[in-house]
Amino acid sequence: MTLAETGQRVPIVPFDKSPILLAGGVRVNGISAARRPYPFWEFDTLPFPLKAEEEHIYAPVYRYFADTLLQYFVKEDFESPQLTLRSTNLGDNGAVQIRRTFSEQRRGFWSGEVSLPPGADFRVESTEAFEFPQGEVWAEISLKGDRNLGVGITREDKRTGRLISRDIHLLLRPPDTGWGTFYVDLTPRLAEGAGLYRYRLYLTSAGDTAGATYTLYLDDVRVLTLKKQ
Repeated sequence: MTLAETGQRVPIVPFDKSPILLAGGVRVNGISAARRPYPFWEFDTLPFPLKAEEEHIYAPVYRYFADTLLQYFVKEDFESPQLTLRSTNLGDNGAVQIRRTFSEQRRGFWSGEVSLPPGADFRVESTEAFEFPQGEVWAEISLKGDRNLGVGITREDKRTGRLISRDIHLLLRPPDTGWGTFYVDLTPRLAEGAGLYRYRLYLTSAGDTAGATYTLYLDDVRVLTLKKQ
């Protein structure tokens, strides 16, 4: 396997082997040094035969597997007024909620907006709980704005539904300009309590005390795995 960034030249040796498969990779948890093929994307294939000393320019396209192969534990694109994220601190001092907006959408017509004045405290979790499926589970989150987002897991007792913990495992910083999509590997965290707990995606952010107001936009928040065949 040869690893390459978009725009790089990649030598293919031997050139007469076909087909040449291309796997789309992601930065795991937003870390540049941790990269791997994304398990929910199909391979792309070079569409032309190769000859020695030839050079081709090709932009691969990576598509998700069909929905018949994927299972979504969380799927929030903010297009519906009924959100799949709920506040966990409603009524607390400083608690703020996420609201739909059509001013900064990534795609479609709507995105989620979180306004963070000084002392603000944003905490939400997914409305539907899920169990560890004994396979890879990833979260996808698209962000824009000027404040970090904490990503973690809510744990509940599998039998009684009693809250065990809400823990943040990772901080995501939106890009300086435009939208950025982060791919978060939840598998190690979920596997720790496999069989004991059920889980929810947990997201949080906060204002500061310096007097500034920050804004964070979210879109295409998803948690997915491969269906058991």
